[in-house]
Amino acid sequence: MKMASVAVLAAFFTSVAGAQTPTAAPSSAEEMLRQVNALHWVHGPATVPIGDQATIRLPKGLRYLSPGDTKKFLTLNGNPPDDNDYTIAPESISWFSILEFQPMGYVSDKDKVDPDALFKQIKADEGPSNEQRKAIGESGLYVDRWLSPPHYEAASHNLEWGTVMHTDSGEQIINYTSRILGREGVMKAILVSDPKAFPADLSQYRVALAGFGYLPDKRYEAHQSGDKLAEYGLGALVAGGAAAAAAKTGLFAGLLKLLLAFIKPLLVGVVALGAAFRSKLTGLFRRRADGPADPPA
Repeated sequence: MKMASVAVLAAFFTSVAGAQTPTAAPSSAEEMLRQVNALHWVHGPATVPIGDQATIRLPKGLRYLSPGDTKKFLTLNGNPPDDNDYTIAPESISWFSILEFQPMGYVSDKDKVDPDALFKQIKADEGPSNEQRKAIGESGLYVDRWLSPPHYEAASHNLEWGTVMHTDSGEQIINYTSRILGREGVMKAILVSDPKAFPADLSQYRVALAGFGYLPDKRYEAHQSGDKLAEYGLGALVAGGAAAAAAKTGLFAGLLKLLLAFIKPLLVGVVALGAAFRSKLTGLFRRRADGPADPPA
């Protein structure tokens, strides 16, 4: 499907804005959209905090949610809420990124990353993880291939990789993960995108991350002897996070498909971002619609 225009989607979101505070997964598309717009979005241009570790400069066209509202956003999408996540999205909400700081300590970047070995490890962990997911009524998630093998940029201290996955229903999902090393841990940022829209979404995502920066005393270069050290290196960040990133697809599951169902006469199509939440809407739209945990902090 082609991506709907930013202007149309943004205008529609404005038209259904409401004031109710979301407390549970909504029962209709209109209610979901109303509650999404009731969240306290900060619209760029603005500089916003990411905990006590960093800030991010939002250009015009991007929006942001603090942890309290991101927690509500998680609930709206039928997912367990988290206390420490931040949301970045374009005004069109055609993709989402969730940022979360993991205070695991200073991670040495001296490891060599072996994509082939890491992929085999991820696949080996897939079975037990999916058994747990299915036990709580969630779809299995299966990593098919690297979209972009793990690669580390020493200058920016940024470890990135992308995966192509599929669900039990065969829906293809792309996750692209960034891990930005800091003095006290790692900032995790996950882009969830539709495969057909991925190149454009990745470009916007990178524009957003270009505004990210640790506070001076939290930067990787500020490391001093005596600081807490992480118990693992770059490879473990990938092995423990590649499939876990897929869990974040549930954050966004079905939102744009709800838009399509609700305003189908107005749009040629919208980007699909997730799988799990759509199953909750089968009765409404006749549609059907995360991987091992990250390394311990």
